[in-house]
Amino acid sequence: MSKCPDAMKCEEVFSKVFQVEDLPPVDPLLSYIGSIERKTTTSTSISSPGDITGAQGGSALIGTTSTTTTTTVTCKHGPLECAGNTQQLCFKKYFSDYRVWVPFVITMNSWHPVRIGDPNYAREVAERVVKDSDLDNSSVAYQLDKVDECSKGQEGFDLLVESFEHTIHHGVGTSCTVFIDDEKRCVIDGGVWRECPEGSTVADFVRSIKEAALGATRNLMPRRLLRWLSISIDS
Repeated sequence: MSKCPDAMKCEEVFSKVFQVEDLPPVDPLLSYIGSIERKTTTSTSISSPGDITGAQGGSALIGTTSTTTTTTVTCKHGPLECAGNTQQLCFKKYFSDYRVWVPFVITMNSWHPVRIGDPNYAREVAERVVKDSDLDNSSVAYQLDKVDECSKGQEGFDLLVESFEHTIHHGVGTSCTVFIDDEKRCVIDGGVWRECPEGSTVADFVRSIKEAALGATRNLMPRRLLRWLSISIDS
């Protein structure tokens, strides 16, 4: 979660995990915690065209019914947190390599965290991160503009709703909860690592990832290998 201290601590640890040189192939995913409310309203309008005659000789009435569903999302730390979450999701969509989007999340957390949610700050962070990356500069400006459009529009809102739904589906309500290879691995709550029988250091998580990758290979699933899922939004 973009404004959750536990999530920031969790993300910082895993940013170091991902820098380990002999780490097996990984597919990191951030999934955010929040609430979704959908409200459906139905309205009916009646019209009376003057040139239509009913069966009994009177003027006919035409009724039109329409249904509208309004979706509202809520983040524990307020609208700016939802905005920050959306900016991170949009950046990840257009810069899908975790070696780029993870630094974006970490830089957003550490540079000027009080500005999280500000679209100008998100753009500044994005430009800083891509400048330090090995990306082809010929398409970067276009991709950054797409991130901005996504963050401010329906595309980003849909990504946030989808992320909330993913977290709800997995029954996670504590930020940050870590899954390795779809197995719950650890939780950090109130600044304290909990439910971590295999340890909570960078070395411990690297070992778990290697063991998960080895197990997947032995089970003849080399393409699956590992999926690290950090559900790192608030409870």
